[in-house]
Amino acid sequence: MTEKNAELREIYEFGRKLGQGSFGVVYEATHIETQTNWAIKEVCKPAAGSSKVKMLGHEINILKQVNHAHIIHLKEVYDTPRTTYLVTELCAGGELKQLLLRKKFFTEDETRHIISTLADAVVYLHKRDIVHRDLKLENILVKSPNEGDNDRIHIKVTDFGLSVQTGGVGIENIMTEACGTLIYMAPEMMSGRGYSHWCDMWSIGVVMYMLLCGEPPFLSKTKTNLLEEIINKDVTFTQSIWATVSDAAKNILTCLLRVDPAYRMSANQLLENPWITGDTNVPAIPSNVLDMMRNQLEEEESKEDGRWRTCPSPPLRTQLTSSLRSPVALGETTASTHPPHPPSRYSLSV
Repeated sequence: MTEKNAELREIYEFGRKLGQGSFGVVYEATHIETQTNWAIKEVCKPAAGSSKVKMLGHEINILKQVNHAHIIHLKEVYDTPRTTYLVTELCAGGELKQLLLRKKFFTEDETRHIISTLADAVVYLHKRDIVHRDLKLENILVKSPNEGDNDRIHIKVTDFGLSVQTGGVGIENIMTEACGTLIYMAPEMMSGRGYSHWCDMWSIGVVMYMLLCGEPPFLSKTKTNLLEEIINKDVTFTQSIWATVSDAAKNILTCLLRVDPAYRMSANQLLENPWITGDTNVPAIPSNVLDMMRNQLEEEESKEDGRWRTCPSPPLRTQLTSSLRSPVALGETTASTHPPHPPSRYSLSV
């Protein structure tokens, strides 16, 4: 991998725009000499010392260190005075969130495969003391656009801008900065008493829950109530779709979405769980039943406004005050490193 000062368009032919966010624009591109397809993230250099500069540096530094089948591959970096270009492998299937929106929910077999490969990537990261801190459907890419039609959806974890390399699991490496995306954020991350790599496991639990039913495990009309729900309520399986999901899958979700991280399932434990390894029998649900469930979800969706599907998921970069009842702003500023103590129900064990 090399960093180059070069005219990128002499080497790559830029194609369609794949996406755009506050951090840059992503294009599909073809390497002119080899005729191979790649994705190129174009990032205009922000002011020196800004949070975006740090995030870009974190992402490049971590992607240079990792090599895993389910983590996005960084081919090279091109640096110009005004712009940085990251050349990565192309995932033509787009975000996993968009595939979920089309399908409404995933079957248990599809979900098992996705969560298994996601957990494998997280085990790899955690062994290297890397904490992602922003695992969510938008940051999981689908390699091929046709993979939504089978049980073997090939995913890639991406967007390491909020990731950190902690240097170990000791108390001196406990983190306190609240960051990430609200509905995926672990309660200890909001508490101010410190958190570690266990925050990624909570996020995996949220992703798994959403894959199976199409909705987040905690959903409220206001951000303040959502924070209170995450810390004070247990995960439930009340929607009708959960009747088609095995008890083994629900048990995993209960173990992942535990408020106290000391009792939360680790990535290794998840990979070794019989539900993942195939040592348990998952009942096959007739396709007509699944179609009926999807139709029901579509009808319910058409009657409701303000669902998570239609709302953007901006990152939480704001100070959490001494009471969760104060307003919470989801903006671009960096969060305070000294948020308040959590409600009495929550007790952090390190």
